[in-house]
Amino acid sequence: MQGMKHAFNTRVLVIALVLLGLAPQANPCSWAIGYFHQVTQLRGGVVGAKLGILQNIGWLRQLFARKHAKLSLYSYSGPNERWSERPLVKTTETNNDGNFDFGALDNRHYNLVIEDTDWGSSDSFDVEVKHMEQRTESVVIDVSPFTPDCKGGHEFIVKTK
Repeated sequence: MQGMKHAFNTRVLVIALVLLGLAPQANPCSWAIGYFHQVTQLRGGVVGAKLGILQNIGWLRQLFARKHAKLSLYSYSGPNERWSERPLVKTTETNNDGNFDFGALDNRHYNLVIEDTDWGSSDSFDVEVKHMEQRTESVVIDVSPFTPDCKGGHEFIVKTK
């Protein structure tokens, strides 16, 4: 009887481990849906680093320019639509200093997707280009990976004139 109990417990444990291995990875961070970073123009720099235990030090992360990251600007058409189904508006790439400039853009809502092939990762932000009294000088986009407590990356910082 004792041997059957042990075999049963072992099978249950193995099945539980297999099921846990098949479960999709959950992202504990949920970014605000429908929040648009408001700018008058879309130019600036892409920064970020993987710093381990130092990941929460923003100024340190932002010392690292992301060279040759690809930025794609899509027309916003709702929070649940896939990027592949959205109209592509413009693309650009950061230079050796991590800087980019989309040039003239229509006033409207966009999805901005940043892909960094060096890291094999991407990040995205909802952006609204609009006329405002305070003009946007530049933006700093921190694409650093974030920690499990949702800190240490995924920042869109607007600098105004």
